[in-house]
Amino acid sequence: MNIIVEYTIQTQILPKILDQVPEMKLRNTALYPESEDRGKILGWAWGDDFDAFERGLHDHELVSDYECLAQTGDRRLYTITHIEEMKASLPYPLMFENNGIVLDATATREGFDMRVRFPARDNLIRYQEGCKERGIPFCLHKLYEEDGTVNENRASGVTEIQRETLVCAFELGYFDIPRQAKMEEVADQLDISTQAVSTRLRRGQQNLIRTICSG
Repeated sequence: MNIIVEYTIQTQILPKILDQVPEMKLRNTALYPESEDRGKILGWAWGDDFDAFERGLHDHELVSDYECLAQTGDRRLYTITHIEEMKASLPYPLMFENNGIVLDATATREGFDMRVRFPARDNLIRYQEGCKERGIPFCLHKLYEEDGTVNENRASGVTEIQRETLVCAFELGYFDIPRQAKMEEVADQLDISTQAVSTRLRRGQQNLIRTICSG
């Protein structure tokens, strides 16, 4: 059965541009390959200074071309084309490879908030693994079947890094009573500092609690 996935993802193009226009939002209406090596975003932008937004597009080293196609009220419709070298580090080829269909995608300076339909869980897993291999930050928020049934393994809101740290700490016995492992052992296992472990565990637990309390 098809599954619907809600998540936030980061790309290399939009954060730098939207930092200059922090109130601007961009909603995708289409995302497609323009050629074998380049892709194009078609989306509506609104909420901030369009001149500053277009200067950001013009000056961005990863944008090969853009065009304003239409304006309706306080919204403008743009096409944005990336340079060829970007394809290997963007998520959309993975989307096509795994038969994902974008139902909604809204970009802010924090990233793209996505709602996507995948044919099966295996497609989502391959997509996530591909994002990890490409160094694309991916935060899963919710996973449910197309009929509206919430999946028992729905996302907790933790990032991949937070999940990895929580799982490692759990398996080593850090959360046992009495505690079977120290934070230093978790840090050694992950080859990171104890400060990084502390930060990941704290933020991961905050996200878990926030998800539970929000229902």
